[in-house]
Amino acid sequence: MPKLLPLEFRFAIKLQCRRWLFFVFMLVCSETLFAQSGIFPAGKRHLYLHCEGQRRGPAIILDAGLMRDSTDWRLVVPEVARFAQVCSYDREGLGQSKVDPVASQEKECVDEQVEDLRSLLESVHIAPPYVLVGHSGGGIRMRRFTRNHPDEVAGLVFVDSAHEEQTWRFQAIDPRSVAGPPTDPKNVRCGGGLPSSGELLTWHYDKPLIVLEHGIPLTFEGPLAAHAADFNAAVDAMAKDLASRSSKGQFRVATKSGHDIMLDEPAVVVQAIRDVWHEASPLKR
Repeated sequence: MPKLLPLEFRFAIKLQCRRWLFFVFMLVCSETLFAQSGIFPAGKRHLYLHCEGQRRGPAIILDAGLMRDSTDWRLVVPEVARFAQVCSYDREGLGQSKVDPVASQEKECVDEQVEDLRSLLESVHIAPPYVLVGHSGGGIRMRRFTRNHPDEVAGLVFVDSAHEEQTWRFQAIDPRSVAGPPTDPKNVRCGGGLPSSGELLTWHYDKPLIVLEHGIPLTFEGPLAAHAADFNAAVDAMAKDLASRSSKGQFRVATKSGHDIMLDEPAVVVQAIRDVWHEASPLKR
Protein backbone atom coordinates (compact mmCIF):
# COMPACT_ATOMS: atom_id res chain seq x y z
CA MET A 1 0.00 0.00 0.00
CA PRO A 2 1.55 3.35 -1.05
CA LYS A 3 2.47 5.74 1.69
CA LEU A 4 0.60 9.03 1.95
CA LEU A 5 2.55 12.24 1.68
CA PRO A 6 3.04 14.14 4.91
CA LEU A 7 0.18 16.47 5.73
CA GLU A 8 2.25 19.63 5.21
CA PHE A 9 3.22 18.54 1.67
CA ARG A 10 -0.38 17.75 0.77
CA PHE A 11 -1.43 21.16 2.02
CA ALA A 12 1.33 22.86 0.00
CA ILE A 13 0.35 21.02 -3.19
CA LYS A 14 -3.33 21.87 -2.68
CA LEU A 15 -2.45 25.52 -2.13
CA GLN A 16 -0.31 25.60 -5.28
CA CYS A 17 -3.10 24.00 -7.32
CA ARG A 18 -5.55 26.63 -6.10
CA ARG A 19 -3.12 29.35 -7.09
CA TRP A 20 -2.80 27.92 -10.60
CA LEU A 21 -6.57 27.57 -10.93
CA PHE A 22 -6.99 31.18 -9.84
CA PHE A 23 -4.33 32.25 -12.37
CA VAL A 24 -6.09 30.39 -15.18
CA PHE A 25 -9.44 31.87 -14.14
CA MET A 26 -8.03 35.41 -14.17
CA LEU A 27 -6.39 34.80 -17.53
CA VAL A 28 -9.68 33.69 -19.06
CA CYS A 29 -11.49 36.65 -17.54
CA SER A 30 -8.87 39.09 -18.80
CA GLU A 31 -9.46 37.76 -22.32
CA THR A 32 -13.18 38.54 -22.22
CA LEU A 33 -14.13 40.99 -19.49
CA PHE A 34 -11.60 43.82 -19.69
CA ALA A 35 -13.31 47.21 -19.84
CA GLN A 36 -12.28 50.81 -19.32
CA SER A 37 -14.60 53.81 -19.21
CA GLY A 38 -14.33 57.41 -18.10
CA ILE A 39 -13.62 61.03 -18.92
CA PHE A 40 -10.02 61.53 -20.07
CA PRO A 41 -7.85 64.42 -21.33
CA ALA A 42 -8.08 65.06 -25.07
CA GLY A 43 -6.03 68.07 -26.08
CA LYS A 44 -7.80 71.14 -24.70
CA ARG A 45 -10.87 69.08 -23.89
CA HIS A 46 -11.94 66.13 -21.75
CA LEU A 47 -13.91 63.43 -23.57
CA TYR A 48 -15.71 60.24 -22.64
CA LEU A 49 -14.12 56.98 -23.81
CA HIS A 50 -15.29 53.39 -23.40
CA CYS A 51 -13.06 50.41 -24.28
CA GLU A 52 -13.58 46.66 -24.05
CA GLY A 53 -11.58 43.59 -25.02
CA GLN A 54 -7.92 42.62 -25.00
CA ARG A 55 -5.29 43.99 -27.36
CA ARG A 56 -4.43 41.21 -29.80
CA GLY A 57 -3.71 43.31 -32.88
CA PRO A 58 -4.76 46.76 -34.11
CA ALA A 59 -7.13 48.55 -31.71
CA ILE A 60 -10.56 49.23 -33.22
CA ILE A 61 -11.83 52.80 -32.87
CA LEU A 62 -15.52 53.59 -33.47
CA ASP A 63 -16.66 57.09 -34.46
CA ALA A 64 -20.35 58.03 -34.54
CA GLY A 65 -22.05 60.33 -37.03
CA LEU A 66 -23.08 63.98 -36.85
CA MET A 67 -24.71 64.82 -33.50
CA ARG A 68 -24.57 61.13 -32.50
CA ASP A 69 -22.70 59.54 -29.60
CA SER A 70 -21.05 56.30 -28.55
CA THR A 71 -24.35 54.61 -27.63
CA ASP A 72 -24.88 54.08 -31.37
CA TRP A 73 -22.31 51.28 -31.10
CA ARG A 74 -23.90 49.50 -28.12
CA LEU A 75 -24.80 46.40 -30.16
CA VAL A 76 -21.42 46.25 -31.88
CA VAL A 77 -18.94 46.77 -29.03
CA PRO A 78 -19.61 43.57 -27.01
CA GLU A 79 -19.27 41.37 -30.09
CA VAL A 80 -16.09 43.02 -31.35
CA ALA A 81 -14.59 42.82 -27.84
CA ARG A 82 -14.64 39.03 -28.19
CA PHE A 83 -11.72 39.18 -30.62
CA ALA A 84 -10.09 42.62 -30.29
CA GLN A 85 -9.76 45.75 -28.20
CA VAL A 86 -12.51 48.17 -29.24
CA CYS A 87 -13.15 51.76 -28.15
CA SER A 88 -15.98 54.20 -28.74
CA TYR A 89 -16.05 57.82 -27.61
CA ASP A 90 -18.22 60.93 -27.37
CA ARG A 91 -17.18 64.16 -29.06
CA GLU A 92 -17.55 67.40 -27.12
CA GLY A 93 -21.12 68.20 -26.12
CA LEU A 94 -22.41 64.74 -27.02
CA GLY A 95 -23.24 61.79 -24.78
CA GLN A 96 -21.14 61.95 -21.62
CA SER A 97 -18.64 64.51 -22.95
CA LYS A 98 -19.50 67.94 -21.58
CA VAL A 99 -18.89 71.24 -23.34
CA ASP A 100 -15.63 72.81 -22.18
CA PRO A 101 -16.45 76.52 -21.58
CA VAL A 102 -12.91 77.59 -22.49
CA ALA A 103 -12.06 75.25 -25.36
CA SER A 104 -15.50 75.61 -26.96
CA GLN A 105 -14.88 79.31 -27.58
CA GLU A 106 -12.84 78.15 -30.56
CA LYS A 107 -14.80 76.47 -33.36
CA GLU A 108 -13.52 72.92 -33.69
CA CYS A 109 -13.13 71.66 -37.25
CA VAL A 110 -12.43 68.14 -38.44
CA ASP A 111 -8.64 68.38 -38.12
CA GLU A 112 -8.95 69.48 -34.49
CA GLN A 113 -11.40 66.64 -33.83
CA VAL A 114 -8.87 64.17 -35.23
CA GLU A 115 -6.15 65.53 -32.94
CA ASP A 116 -8.52 65.40 -29.96
CA LEU A 117 -9.14 61.72 -30.68
CA ARG A 118 -5.42 60.99 -30.99
CA SER A 119 -4.76 62.80 -27.72
CA LEU A 120 -7.61 60.91 -26.04
CA LEU A 121 -6.18 57.55 -27.10
CA GLU A 122 -2.70 58.59 -26.02
CA SER A 123 -3.95 59.59 -22.57
CA VAL A 124 -5.19 56.03 -21.95
CA HIS A 125 -2.11 54.44 -23.56
CA ILE A 126 -3.88 52.95 -26.56
CA ALA A 127 -1.17 53.17 -29.19
CA PRO A 128 -1.46 52.70 -32.95
CA PRO A 129 -1.99 50.91 -35.23
CA TYR A 130 -5.76 51.33 -35.40
CA VAL A 131 -8.64 50.00 -37.44
CA LEU A 132 -10.89 53.05 -37.78
CA VAL A 133 -14.66 52.65 -38.13
CA GLY A 134 -16.79 55.67 -39.05
CA HIS A 135 -20.56 55.98 -39.40
CA SER A 136 -22.06 58.76 -41.54
CA GLY A 137 -20.06 61.94 -40.84
CA GLY A 138 -17.65 59.85 -38.79
CA GLY A 139 -16.45 58.37 -42.07
CA ILE A 140 -15.16 61.78 -43.18
CA ARG A 141 -13.39 62.17 -39.85
CA MET A 142 -11.75 58.76 -40.16
CA ARG A 143 -10.56 59.55 -43.69
CA ARG A 144 -9.03 62.78 -42.43
CA PHE A 145 -7.33 60.85 -39.62
CA THR A 146 -5.89 58.49 -42.24
CA ARG A 147 -4.75 61.34 -44.47
CA ASN A 148 -3.05 63.19 -41.61
CA HIS A 149 -1.55 60.11 -39.92
CA PRO A 150 -1.34 57.30 -42.50
CA ASP A 151 1.24 55.26 -40.59
CA GLU A 152 -1.12 54.94 -37.60
CA VAL A 153 -3.97 53.31 -39.50
CA ALA A 154 -4.05 49.60 -40.38
CA GLY A 155 -7.54 49.42 -41.88
CA LEU A 156 -10.88 51.17 -42.32
CA VAL A 157 -14.59 50.39 -42.21
CA PHE A 158 -17.12 52.95 -43.43
CA VAL A 159 -20.69 52.42 -42.19
CA ASP A 160 -23.02 54.30 -44.54
CA SER A 161 -20.40 57.03 -44.63
CA ALA A 162 -20.96 60.58 -45.76
CA HIS A 163 -18.90 61.67 -48.77
CA GLU A 164 -16.88 64.86 -49.03
CA GLU A 165 -18.55 65.72 -52.35
CA GLN A 166 -22.14 65.09 -51.27
CA THR A 167 -23.11 68.74 -50.62
CA TRP A 168 -22.57 69.91 -54.19
CA ARG A 169 -23.71 66.60 -55.68
CA PHE A 170 -27.05 66.86 -53.84
CA GLN A 171 -27.40 70.53 -54.74
CA ALA A 172 -26.90 69.61 -58.40
CA ILE A 173 -29.95 67.35 -58.16
CA ASP A 174 -32.08 69.92 -56.33
CA PRO A 175 -30.74 73.10 -54.66
CA ARG A 176 -33.39 72.73 -51.95
CA SER A 177 -31.83 69.47 -50.74
CA VAL A 178 -29.14 71.23 -48.72
CA ALA A 179 -29.51 74.80 -47.57
CA GLY A 180 -29.03 77.05 -44.56
CA PRO A 181 -26.16 77.76 -42.15
CA PRO A 182 -25.04 74.10 -41.72
CA THR A 183 -24.20 73.98 -45.42
CA ASP A 184 -22.49 77.35 -45.60
CA PRO A 185 -19.23 76.70 -47.52
CA LYS A 186 -17.13 77.58 -44.46
CA ASN A 187 -19.07 75.13 -42.30
CA VAL A 188 -18.86 72.41 -44.94
CA ARG A 189 -15.08 72.80 -45.18
CA CYS A 190 -14.79 72.86 -41.40
CA GLY A 191 -16.54 69.49 -41.35
CA GLY A 192 -14.21 68.08 -43.98
CA GLY A 193 -16.53 68.48 -46.97
CA LEU A 194 -15.96 69.99 -50.42
CA PRO A 195 -18.73 72.55 -51.05
CA SER A 196 -17.77 73.91 -54.49
CA SER A 197 -19.29 72.33 -57.58
CA GLY A 198 -16.87 69.94 -59.26
CA GLU A 199 -14.46 69.86 -56.30
CA LEU A 200 -13.21 66.28 -56.14
CA LEU A 201 -11.99 64.12 -53.29
CA THR A 202 -8.32 63.22 -53.83
CA TRP A 203 -8.04 60.74 -50.95
CA HIS A 204 -6.66 57.27 -51.73
CA TYR A 205 -5.75 54.34 -49.53
CA ASP A 206 -3.72 51.16 -50.00
CA LYS A 207 -4.77 49.13 -46.95
CA PRO A 208 -7.81 46.97 -46.06
CA LEU A 209 -11.09 48.86 -46.47
CA ILE A 210 -14.75 47.81 -46.39
CA VAL A 211 -17.56 50.19 -47.31
CA LEU A 212 -21.05 49.28 -46.03
CA GLU A 213 -24.10 50.85 -47.66
CA HIS A 214 -27.73 50.69 -46.54
CA GLY A 215 -30.02 48.46 -48.59
CA ILE A 216 -33.33 50.19 -47.84
CA PRO A 217 -33.69 53.20 -50.18
CA LEU A 218 -33.81 56.68 -48.70
CA THR A 219 -37.21 58.36 -48.73
CA PHE A 220 -37.98 62.04 -49.21
CA GLU A 221 -41.01 64.23 -48.57
CA GLY A 222 -42.45 67.21 -50.39
CA PRO A 223 -40.85 68.50 -53.60
CA LEU A 224 -37.73 66.38 -53.06
CA ALA A 225 -39.76 63.16 -53.37
CA ALA A 226 -39.74 63.58 -57.15
CA HIS A 227 -35.95 63.21 -57.11
CA ALA A 228 -35.75 60.22 -54.74
CA ALA A 229 -34.33 57.91 -57.41
CA ASP A 230 -31.64 60.46 -58.32
CA PHE A 231 -30.63 61.00 -54.68
CA ASN A 232 -30.41 57.26 -54.06
CA ALA A 233 -28.35 56.77 -57.20
CA ALA A 234 -25.97 59.52 -56.06
CA VAL A 235 -25.57 57.95 -52.62
CA ASP A 236 -24.86 54.56 -54.18
CA ALA A 237 -22.30 56.04 -56.58
CA MET A 238 -20.48 57.86 -53.76
CA ALA A 239 -20.32 54.72 -51.60
CA LYS A 240 -18.86 52.72 -54.49
CA ASP A 241 -16.43 55.56 -55.16
CA LEU A 242 -15.08 55.28 -51.61
CA ALA A 243 -14.59 51.52 -51.98
CA SER A 244 -12.72 52.03 -55.25
CA ARG A 245 -10.14 54.28 -53.59
CA SER A 246 -8.26 51.37 -52.05
CA SER A 247 -6.50 48.55 -53.85
CA LYS A 248 -7.91 46.37 -51.06
CA GLY A 249 -11.37 47.96 -50.97
CA GLN A 250 -14.65 46.05 -50.75
CA PHE A 251 -18.23 47.27 -51.20
CA ARG A 252 -21.03 45.54 -49.29
CA VAL A 253 -24.76 46.22 -48.97
CA ALA A 254 -26.64 45.71 -45.70
CA THR A 255 -29.87 44.63 -47.35
CA LYS A 256 -32.13 45.01 -44.30
CA SER A 257 -30.75 48.33 -43.07
CA GLY A 258 -31.50 51.99 -43.30
CA HIS A 259 -28.84 54.60 -42.55
CA ASP A 260 -28.10 53.18 -39.07
CA ILE A 261 -26.65 49.84 -40.11
CA MET A 262 -24.95 49.32 -36.72
CA LEU A 263 -28.43 49.31 -35.11
CA ASP A 264 -30.41 47.57 -37.87
CA GLU A 265 -27.88 44.83 -38.68
CA PRO A 266 -25.07 44.95 -36.11
CA ALA A 267 -23.80 41.52 -37.19
CA VAL A 268 -23.01 42.92 -40.64
CA VAL A 269 -20.90 45.67 -39.08
CA VAL A 270 -19.17 43.25 -36.72
CA GLN A 271 -18.29 40.95 -39.62
CA ALA A 272 -16.86 43.82 -41.66
CA ILE A 273 -14.75 44.93 -38.70
CA ARG A 274 -13.57 41.37 -38.12
CA ASP A 275 -12.60 40.95 -41.78
CA VAL A 276 -10.60 44.19 -41.92
CA TRP A 277 -9.01 43.55 -38.52
CA HIS A 278 -8.05 40.02 -39.54
CA GLU A 279 -6.43 41.22 -42.77
CA ALA A 280 -4.69 44.12 -41.02
CA SER A 281 -3.47 42.13 -38.03
CA PRO A 282 0.12 40.83 -38.09
CA LEU A 283 -1.10 37.64 -36.40
CA LYS A 284 -3.89 36.03 -38.43
CA ARG A 285 -6.61 34.60 -36.21
